[in-house]
Amino acid sequence: MQDIDRTTARRFDYDEDRRALLVEWADGAVQHIPYAALRRACPCAVCQGEMGRPGRFQQDPELREGEDELADIRLVGLYGLGATWADGHSTGIYTFDQLRHLGDAAEAAPGR
Repeated sequence: MQDIDRTTARRFDYDEDRRALLVEWADGAVQHIPYAALRRACPCAVCQGEMGRPGRFQQDPELREGEDELADIRLVGLYGLGATWADGHSTGIYTFDQLRHLGDAAEAAPGR
């Protein structure tokens, strides 16, 4: 049951001061995932590539204007979040498992 609690989001919100997605998990953890890390981890084919073709961030890892400005977040089923970015990109669905891994990585990042 503990693994399910680790990847069950109870609440998500914007943390504009930190420029991060705030996620509260069923196990009591609260994580802040920086918008830039969230955008670079976008799981869609455009960003990550498909069928042997590189994605947007394999070709150029630098973020362009609006790419790390979160415009909207929405629940997708019971398993993840969809994000719309200020540049209009909105095809990625972040599973709760992926979000927890991104949150864990953000917590482990140097200078935190």
